[in-house]
Amino acid sequence: MGRRRGRMRRRVVGGAFDLVADRAPWLTDQAYRVVAAPLQWVDPGGAAQAAHGRLDTIRDRIAAMAATGRVPRAEQRRIARDLARTRDDLGRIVSRLPPVQATALTLRLDAYVEAFDALTGPAGTAVARRGRRRSLAERGCDAAVLSGAAATAWAGLLVGGAGTVAVEGALAAGAAGAAGATAVRSRRRRRERITELANALAAADTHVPAAGGVTVPQLDRARADLLRRAAAARRLDARGAALLRSIGGHLDDLLVRLLRDDLDTDVAFLVEATVTRYLPDTLEPFLALEDPRAVVRGRPAAVEVADQLAAIDRALDQARARPGRHHLETQLHLQGEFLRTKFGEGQAPAGRSGEAPPA
Repeated sequence: MGRRRGRMRRRVVGGAFDLVADRAPWLTDQAYRVVAAPLQWVDPGGAAQAAHGRLDTIRDRIAAMAATGRVPRAEQRRIARDLARTRDDLGRIVSRLPPVQATALTLRLDAYVEAFDALTGPAGTAVARRGRRRSLAERGCDAAVLSGAAATAWAGLLVGGAGTVAVEGALAAGAAGAAGATAVRSRRRRRERITELANALAAADTHVPAAGGVTVPQLDRARADLLRRAAAARRLDARGAALLRSIGGHLDDLLVRLLRDDLDTDVAFLVEATVTRYLPDTLEPFLALEDPRAVVRGRPAAVEVADQLAAIDRALDQARARPGRHHLETQLHLQGEFLRTKFGEGQAPAGRSGEAPPA
């Protein structure tokens, strides 16, 4: 009894919330902003985690609808409201988030909004409306059911073994069969649409992998942790500290571009190797030294580490200067490098290089 009352109370409260949100959305949104905005300003990272959690809930709700084939209107409104609220939250915190974290959340939200609008917005409504129009084959199937029932009824009358009740029963059975087939097709189409949406959201949550199969957010967290520990140790000299900040800036840009799938394979591999091997192999032994003033190759360890960081910084700087993978000039340049490596430079025939042949 207590559980039943609890479910009833939650249902009443939820219904009241939906009613207020539908009739006066400005009221609930304003109340939310009054409470949430100060907290988001104080802790933008926590606000970003809350936004990801809300998107996780949306994905789970849609997956549940895909499993049942039911798409309640109240649930659609709630999901649309949560997406709009997440968009507002992102607008308040995006400028205060680290670049990779801000880009990952923005891309995920954009993918969710695009997938949801495609199937429930104006375009999705048009698709659903077209789906409700029965095809000629479906109409023919229904007509065949009705025709068969009618034929059976008329045959019964002609034989004389059936009366009016049998005719009406046969026609009713045909109508019921046609209606049942239409209902089954409608449920199947609805389930297909919501399953398509659930699959689209699951695909949106698959981050662009790096060369070694590690996700970009994982690379970003590993990079941030290592650089934070190196800075807090205060063992680097002034040159090493400056190079470490420069490397962090390069990785910010390259990881964002990796999220956007805008790096060539070799550059993506360089970024992944820098975070997982090159930087740790340089910094971890240095941070583990009992005496940071130890001598390596006849000079202080901090100087050796700075030289190694300089080599990493140069490689990342050159990678950052390269245009994106979709840049046409870059594609042409790489194709030329491949052909020259494979077939040699070669010489253009006289008069075909754009210059006049020698006299």
